Amino acid sequence: MILYRYIAREILISTLAVGSILLMVIVGSRFARFLGRVASGRMSLDILGHLTLFYTPYALQLIIPLSFVLALMLTFGRLYMESEMSVIQSSGISQWQLMKLVLVLALGVASLTAFSSLYLTPKAQFASELMIQEQQEKTGFESIAPGQFTKLNKQTVFVSQLSEDKSLLGRVLIVQAEKDATTLALAERGYQQMNEESRSRFLVLEDGWRYELPDADLTSNFLEFDRYALRVGVYTPPSVREQVAMLPLNKLLADKSLPAQVELQWRLGLPSLVIVMVFIALPLTKVNPRQGRFMAILPVLLLELIFLGTLMSLQGIINKGQWPIWPGMWLVHAGFLLLGLLLCWRRGVFQK
Repeated sequence: MILYRYIAREILISTLAVGSILLMVIVGSRFARFLGRVASGRMSLDILGHLTLFYTPYALQLIIPLSFVLALMLTFGRLYMESEMSVIQSSGISQWQLMKLVLVLALGVASLTAFSSLYLTPKAQFASELMIQEQQEKTGFESIAPGQFTKLNKQTVFVSQLSEDKSLLGRVLIVQAEKDATTLALAERGYQQMNEESRSRFLVLEDGWRYELPDADLTSNFLEFDRYALRVGVYTPPSVREQVAMLPLNKLLADKSLPAQVELQWRLGLPSLVIVMVFIALPLTKVNPRQGRFMAILPVLLLELIFLGTLMSLQGIINKGQWPIWPGMWLVHAGFLLLGLLLCWRRGVFQK
């Protein structure tokens, strides 16, 4: 029991360490993308932290299986490198007994992955989409500051005055450059208006002038307006795939549509990936001390990335009707499981 606790502790500590690093890298990358949207005026700074937090469960469901397999390779690779595994096996502990220990840990990790993929991720994605919709209905002038040029969708905006609630612009200059023409608009005031049908966002200008600067044929136009509207934001509803990704488990089970069945296979496939990868990773942990323990990590990491990438690709292929829903993505699990069982048999893991 002491030996089992020692190995289990080493694997779990390594999983936590590797997972923390991967989580910071992946979530940090998404945070940078959100920050770019804030800088371009497409998102308010107020929801930046919330959207990053809501993205975390999605990242976790991918990071947890990868972290556990890497931790397994690092722990057993160290045991072989430092000859501890020779001592363990000489004391009567077989590879099959170690396999059973790892499978127990894998079941716990798979349960955590299932909790994230089946419950946390759809709940977080729904909350994220709801927050984005609420943001689009609010003022889009959070990034605008008086006396500064600000990029707002396809337009560059300059204002001299801005109300405290950032809903009314004073003395507005707007430049919109396109392939065929450049438009310049000057107005005494401007405000935002939402179209209820299309849910598009418009910047409405009042009491101003609009210039179309000379193009290739040196022609230009000028007009004076009392009221002029520029579309600065277009609402894009979530796709069918994104909609089913936000469904809670009970509604997903009740939905018999093709996208819902594909989404269910994806959510159940991530916990299953943890179990399958144990049969592939454990036989490959045995390394020659002269080679170094990191030599065995690369093939296992490559196989897991291929496993995960194939599942992601099959999602789109099945949704397009180019692959049957049954066996669907389970065929990938079966193929990798067969590979793992073959490796275990060749390396004598099943010998008691």
